[in-house]
Amino acid sequence: MAKLNEAEFKKEIISGELKTLYLIYGSEKYLVKKYTDALVKKAVGKNPSEFDYYQLSSDTTLEEIFDASEQISMFSDRKCVNITDYDINALSESDYKELERFCADISPSTVLLFSMPTLDTAAKKKKEKSRFSKFVSAAEKYGTVLELNQLDDIALEAHMVKWAEKNGAKLHRANAGKIVSMVGPDMNALKNEIDKLSAYVNGGEITADIIQLLCVKNSETKSYYLSRYIMKNDFNSTYNELNTLFAQGEKPEIILSGLSSALIDMYRAKTASECGKSIGEAAKDFKYGNREFVLKNAGYSAAKLSTETLRRMLDAVLDTDIRMKSTRADARILLETLVAKMLLIVKEGN
Repeated sequence: MAKLNEAEFKKEIISGELKTLYLIYGSEKYLVKKYTDALVKKAVGKNPSEFDYYQLSSDTTLEEIFDASEQISMFSDRKCVNITDYDINALSESDYKELERFCADISPSTVLLFSMPTLDTAAKKKKEKSRFSKFVSAAEKYGTVLELNQLDDIALEAHMVKWAEKNGAKLHRANAGKIVSMVGPDMNALKNEIDKLSAYVNGGEITADIIQLLCVKNSETKSYYLSRYIMKNDFNSTYNELNTLFAQGEKPEIILSGLSSALIDMYRAKTASECGKSIGEAAKDFKYGNREFVLKNAGYSAAKLSTETLRRMLDAVLDTDIRMKSTRADARILLETLVAKMLLIVKEGN
């Protein structure tokens, strides 16, 4: 028994030789739900009897889990007990040991599934983190574990092209990449955007212009656009974008946080270039994971600016952050003043 990747997990489901214990979790919640549904369907069919399929919530007790798992299947060769978002970290040490003992000796006719379609399995305390890690190891020992984390840009683009095709629409890979850069890597959000865009084009092509018109930008993308206008010293576009953010209800503190992140990305990309490091190496050093595209875009924005200019801008952001947190000054006025300072710094730097 083992920890499988996606391809291996698909083969296990297709084979029909299911284990008695499964743990499906990870940061990519779209895939967690997808493979949870696939496993349940394989175990007890598309429309299982209530006697063979038990859907338990996060607030269920250990006793309820054990009781459901020990029931006799009525209309199928197996029964499936699916516990959703069960917080292993919240268990006491004694309860955790009891759960692990039970998982070691599950009835051969039972598929006990722990699925995490929304729960963040990271714990607040180190001792709790080790408890979930213990359960991962136990699930590997007694059954199958599938960890599903966010995909890289290439894999996301491939999924989006297929989604568009299923909807009867056409989407080029390059334009799929534009959607990722605007919406972010979350597959649930990307699927919603593809469905919306497909409905809009009604069997046609999802073009770059349509993406620009209809795609909902996430907070990170909004801040990136604002920072990009600042770097270009484009006064009108900068304040138009800032006013749009205010009109959409974005708080000054959130906008400031986004600006700070964008500047830090630019500074990292700039200094990496000066040290002879590639964007890929810098992304690995700073643990960007599949968000390497963020650092790449930041490098383009900072290309014409000096390191000293970026440092001065970061100092201005830090000063504004301190003022927002330590004074009663109007946060919007502080942010507007900061933007003016940043535009001036860029102008002086050029």
